[in-house]
This record gives sequence, structure tokens and C-alpha cells, in this order.
Amino acid sequence: MQEPLSENPVPSLSGLRSVDLTTGLWPEVVGKFIETMPLEDRQAFGAGPSLVMELASGRLGRFEGLYDPGRAALLGMVGGWVLDYEAEIHLLYIRSCDRRRGFGRKLLSSFLENLDASGVRFSYLEVRESNRIARFLYYSLGFKLQGVRKNYYQNPTEDGLVMVREVPSADIETR
Repeated sequence: MQEPLSENPVPSLSGLRSVDLTTGLWPEVVGKFIETMPLEDRQAFGAGPSLVMELASGRLGRFEGLYDPGRAALLGMVGGWVLDYEAEIHLLYIRSCDRRRGFGRKLLSSFLENLDASGVRFSYLEVRESNRIARFLYYSLGFKLQGVRKNYYQNPTEDGLVMVREVPSADIETR
């Protein structure tokens, strides 16, 4: 069954901006964004005060948001840790009223392009085995199955799939 469409107007993908959430006032904006998330989403995505502190510190974390200037609204965010030439993507979240509109693809694509441009060669993530929509997105963006973590997720207990996306050496050398 498909989710009902929100009454919010559908913004054009071209009118949206990808923003660095670790700079300026964005950590404060993210704090307010997290407060509006349903409790089950906050728990599932590990979104809380520690995430806001991580954004504000900007040490190992890299986080981007998808911002709609027309609505002055943050639609979603993606982020994780980056160390040398590897990235671990820990979070990809789009507001429930804005899902199924291509925003997750736009946000993750932009994030991966920025990782590639900064010299990241390997990007890793984990996904629930049952999350077919996310898996399809990740495969379509070049991720491949790396391994399985048995019973990794709880409520319900489920295997976690470890996926990796590699930027070919030739692509890095031409930058």
C-alpha cells in the first residue's frame, strides 16, 4: 500500500539545496528538526542531543541536509564519519511527509559526490534486510553487498546487511 501524499506542495527537485549541517546555525536548526521527528524515528535513527553535539563539533562527522528555501524547511539529512579515504554512513532520514518523491536519492547522491570529491574511496552503510526500498536505492547508487551481520537489529530482530560503494582508482586519480 502506498503512503498517502502529503498536503504540502511538492517542491521541484531543482529548487532544493544541499547544505553542510556542521556550519553556522545549522546544528541549531537540526536540533529543532529532530524535535519534530516522531519518537519512533528518533529512536530508530539515533537522533537526539548527541547527534546535535556531533554536528556542532564537526570533528569526524560530515552531515548534509536537503533544504527547501521555498518552505524554509529542512526535508532530511544524511551523515556519518569520514576518516581518510573511508566513510561510514550512519544516517539517512527524510521527513515522512516528504518521502517517495526522490528526495532521499537527491540527498544521498549529493553526499556521495561530495565524499568522492574529497578523496573518499570507500563508503559503507548498514541496512535492515527487510528494507527493500532503501536497498534498491543503495544498489542503484553503486553500493554492493559486503556482508551480513546476523541479528544485528532489534525490535524486531533482523539481520543487517553491510554494503560498500567503491570509487574506482582511476576516478580518484583524474581529480
